[in-house]
Amino acid sequence: MRGKARTVNLIEGSIWKGLILFSLPLMASNLFQQFYNTMDSLVVGQFVGSTALAAVGSTGSLSFLVIGFFMGFGTGSGVIIAQHYGAKEPEEVSKSVHTAMALAIFFGIVLGVIGILIAPGLLKLMNTPDDVMDQAVLYLRIYFGGVITLTVYNIGSGIMRAVGDSKRPLYYLVISGITNVVLNLIFVIVFHLGVAGVALATIASQLLSSILVVRDLMRTQESYRLELRKIRFHKEILIKIAKIGIPAGVQSMVISLSNIVIQSKINIFGSDAMAGQAAAQRIDGFVYMPLNAFSLAMTTFTAQNLGAGKFDRVHRGTKTAMLLGLVSTIVLGWSAALLARPLVGLFTDKEEVLYYGIRSVLVLGGTYFTFVFNDILAGVIRGAGNAVVPMTISIFNMCIVRILWLTIILSIWKNYYLVLVCYPMTWTLSSLCYIIYYFKGKWREPWKQKEAELMAAEKEA
Repeated sequence: MRGKARTVNLIEGSIWKGLILFSLPLMASNLFQQFYNTMDSLVVGQFVGSTALAAVGSTGSLSFLVIGFFMGFGTGSGVIIAQHYGAKEPEEVSKSVHTAMALAIFFGIVLGVIGILIAPGLLKLMNTPDDVMDQAVLYLRIYFGGVITLTVYNIGSGIMRAVGDSKRPLYYLVISGITNVVLNLIFVIVFHLGVAGVALATIASQLLSSILVVRDLMRTQESYRLELRKIRFHKEILIKIAKIGIPAGVQSMVISLSNIVIQSKINIFGSDAMAGQAAAQRIDGFVYMPLNAFSLAMTTFTAQNLGAGKFDRVHRGTKTAMLLGLVSTIVLGWSAALLARPLVGLFTDKEEVLYYGIRSVLVLGGTYFTFVFNDILAGVIRGAGNAVVPMTISIFNMCIVRILWLTIILSIWKNYYLVLVCYPMTWTLSSLCYIIYYFKGKWREPWKQKEAELMAAEKEA
């Protein structure tokens, strides 16, 4: 009963209430994630300098490129667990949980080695300036040295979310975030470790959160209980996860690749532009926070309800999440645009950095609402077990269109705004693709058929 009380019932009752109750802890989790990520930048920018801020900020897209493939498997694991949980299949839930944790350990080791080895080469390909290179390499190598803490926490918290529990990941992230802030201040201000201190603080806080998640999963008496001796790959479950995880992983890597291309174009404008963009990205994270929570919520909501044979409820939940996403992005995005100067001023007082940061916030914050249909519908379609279409849409819009735009337009006119405009342009195109597929695609047919079969069986009973 203790485990049940921590979960939100997404299959029955009010859709509004269920989505909001499930999403609020996700938003708070994202808030604390952004808070301690922002503290990294604030501490570095104020106590080390704009060059160090550029070094830390420029590594985000690169680190996500390396771990992006694993993140796709994390998505796949969550979808499969949620579908079996919604269908009330405890044995399959248990197999899925232990297969997912085996994936976390495997990817944590492999990605750590790969990240340490290829970091310098990738930073060079990104046109990273010489005055930033050494600090960026140091930060990435420390980060990837402890990346297994990230993979274990993400899988563990994903398991909890898949069964409707978004509260405990929040609690552990709060503890981790506070730890991160304290260690940042100690390592950077007291011990003068610079970017190395920021990286070490990140790894230490992630280690703490992963330990807390694993401990809780081992203590529960529910079907998703984790037992260390049972951690292994179950072939049939691994295949199911891979069918979603591989396309989702490729999608994550493609988006990261396009972000690296964008970052490389920003790097052309120098370390001031890099620092300004780094500050804007931290602000951008707060604007994106509610939309990301609603998207994650819809993946779990869709998977559980389709597993229970409730397709119509999925459609109603999609409309609800869409409205919530539009309201949140318009309010937060436009507020950020209006307050761009004081917000960017929190990170730096250098006028050149402010120039680039303010312009980034104006463009991104003012147009974020165009991304709502993309994120919500992607969450729904992935929750239905279809990751190939989201991958295809992302490869075309977020990678091919962006790279063509940047390659062609910047060769004609070197202007910072032309780099930024590729975001709203591709968000709009991608959203249109998702809207068309949601209403016209074949992803709905097998689930509508299952719903009809369950209804027929209920009538006969």
